[in-house]
Amino acid sequence: MAGYKERLRRDLDRWIEAGLVPPGSRAAILESVPDARRPDAAVALVWVGAVLFGLALVAFIAANWEVIPRLVQFVLVLGLFAAAAAGAAWCSAKTRPNAANVLLALAALLFAAAIGLTGQIFDIAGDPRTALCASGVVAAALALAGRSSGAGVAALIFFGLGDFQAGAPFDWDSSPNVPWLLAASPLAAAVAIRWRSAPLAHAAAVGMAIASVWLAGKLHVKDAALLWFTLGCAALAIGGRWLRQRGLAFGAVFYGWFAWLAMAYFIVAGADHEEGLGLVHRLAWLVIAGALVAAGRHDRLGAITVLGVLALIGGVSALLSDLGFGLMTAAGVFLAASLLAAVTGLALRRRPA
Repeated sequence: MAGYKERLRRDLDRWIEAGLVPPGSRAAILESVPDARRPDAAVALVWVGAVLFGLALVAFIAANWEVIPRLVQFVLVLGLFAAAAAGAAWCSAKTRPNAANVLLALAALLFAAAIGLTGQIFDIAGDPRTALCASGVVAAALALAGRSSGAGVAALIFFGLGDFQAGAPFDWDSSPNVPWLLAASPLAAAVAIRWRSAPLAHAAAVGMAIASVWLAGKLHVKDAALLWFTLGCAALAIGGRWLRQRGLAFGAVFYGWFAWLAMAYFIVAGADHEEGLGLVHRLAWLVIAGALVAAGRHDRLGAITVLGVLALIGGVSALLSDLGFGLMTAAGVFLAASLLAAVTGLALRRRPA
């Protein structure tokens, strides 16, 4: 929203100068757009401090573990978790959402530590995957109870770590385990949209990317069939772009992540050009890359523009390789393309508006 308001301020100046908007309406229009709250350095330091504080507590307890009686150990680990959760509830009641968010994330970390330490206290041999997923469930519950994006991100991290235990989720042939991220990530994405949370949107997008790779491997999808995954990721990217155009800045998170993932799936779909899509794939690659550059420039989103440029370079390289051209020829083509781009850019710059 802050970026939108800044663009609106520049546009209003231009419209007033062109006589399209009366000067007296400028202030009223700007006041109608709320200022977005940006996380400043102080908030970032508080988050870092909370995480480090949690790790310091766990490290201190672990360092003195042998000299602490078992009952005290048990009470200590659960007491720290309860204190963090109670502190979050108090901050929420006092309308201090940032402090409540930090404390709920800390409570999620302390609960995960409590599970591991409790197993050591009572000599319980447990399954690491079960412990991590249980921590994820509790973190998710804390996130929903206190509207905490930090606890939500912690939940996805725990689910992801649990999925990678004991060969899961990428031991496709022998592991019957279905990754928790397959269900948790889309739900987290829906919550991120409802809460308008960029951090949770980032975590959800990464989780969905990992889950999609698991699904493609489990179904033994390869070559041209991966185009279905390309279309699915492209649809999600378009959805993120739609959210961004509606003034929801965090939509750019989904837009960027899923555009990159869609392009990756598209490239892999035609990697084996002898048995895959051949020259048609390479030409489509170049068209899509050009469209991404245009979309990135139009939407003023650097992640999309960079993706388009890299995809364009990769597409030209792949096409030249398929046609049997050497490195010197490729260098000449790239030089000619760079000169053409520079000349075109200068011509457009000099063209009157």
